[in-house]
Amino acid sequence: MDKASNFLGGMLRQLKRPEAAVAWLSGVWPQVVGRTIAAHTRPVRCAAGCLEIAADGKPWRVQLESMSNEFCAQVNRNWGGNLVREIKFVDAHRPPHISHEFDNDHTPFVRRRKS
Repeated sequence: MDKASNFLGGMLRQLKRPEAAVAWLSGVWPQVVGRTIAAHTRPVRCAAGCLEIAADGKPWRVQLESMSNEFCAQVNRNWGGNLVREIKFVDAHRPPHISHEFDNDHTPFVRRRKS
C-alpha cells in the first residue's frame, strides 16, 4: 500500500493550485524538515515558485535563511517535482505595531556627535 501522503501529493500536484501545495506541505511538514525545525516553522504561502515559511522569531529566521537551498531541495524531493525555487522566511507572530521601547528587534539609529 502507498502512503497517504504520496497519494495526496500526486493528486494535489495535478490541481496546480498554490493553496493545494500549502495544504499538503502543512500536513507533511515534520517529515519534510524534521520535527525540531517543524516545531518552530510552518509553511504560510506558496506562489510563483516562492514558498513563505513563518519562523518563531528572528534567531530562528536568521539561522534557517542559510539553509534555504536545503529547504528547496527537500520540498521539491517530497513534492516529486519543481514546486519551489525560492524560500522566504517571515516572522510567525508579530503584532501589527509595537512601540520601539518594547521591540527587542529594533535597532535605533545612533548619530555620532561632532567634536
